[in-house]
Amino acid sequence: MLLWREQGGKNMTFGEKLYKLRKSQGLSQEALAEKLNTSRQAVSKWENNNGYPETEKIILISKIFQVKLDDLLLDDRAIGSDNEKKLQEETKEFYVSRETANGFLFYYKRKFLLLATACGIALGCNSVSYTSTEHYFFASSVAPILTTISIMLLLAVVIYIALKQNPYRVLRKKELVFAEEVRKEIQEEFLKMKKMLVGGIALGLLIFVAVGSGLGLPVFESMKYMDILFCITFSMILSGIGSFITFFCIGIYWSYSILLRNQNEKNI
Repeated sequence: MLLWREQGGKNMTFGEKLYKLRKSQGLSQEALAEKLNTSRQAVSKWENNNGYPETEKIILISKIFQVKLDDLLLDDRAIGSDNEKKLQEETKEFYVSRETANGFLFYYKRKFLLLATACGIALGCNSVSYTSTEHYFFASSVAPILTTISIMLLLAVVIYIALKQNPYRVLRKKELVFAEEVRKEIQEEFLKMKKMLVGGIALGLLIFVAVGSGLGLPVFESMKYMDILFCITFSMILSGIGSFITFFCIGIYWSYSILLRNQNEKNI
């Protein structure tokens, strides 16, 4: 039977307690799910603090692991045992189900989609400033407004992302443990996307550099005002698209790399 005690003032969530109890009994998520008459995905959600079991299941959990309900539910209690050091080593690992991996990838896909969009708008709005085709009227009146708005938008997105709670932060800090079939599926998925992501990064950079060098853009002095406006707008859009593709592909590549950062994960 496990004992519970205060542990350096560090609070433990219900998910952390459930994970530690399960590991101490040598149970897999599937085995615990069977005892609770639920799914492995449900147990994974609880351990990742993405959900909470029903009252009946909480009572059943307390009976299975022989712990008091108060000790299980109160955040100011922590698990301790004679084999505490071993348990602490075990909690350095984090079991990743297919559902958790999909959630992780989807979360960062949305995150980098938002960030890449903001970066594309910011760099697109400022693209004419670093080309050799900048028009004096645009530079003196329109460009400062676009620069201010786009930079403010980018800062707002960065602050929003920084302040928003990340439910998958723990996956970046612990050693990830996969079921063999899950790890193979994710690796195969990444291999299929890898060439496309690298190609997207190269294409985005090529577009951005081409626009930045003013490639193919005519001299403004010999053009009509509408033609000048078209060239400036086209340059901004093209530069924004190139920037978006680059940042988004880098983000997706990074997400898979973090999830598969160790090729020698322990399989269960």
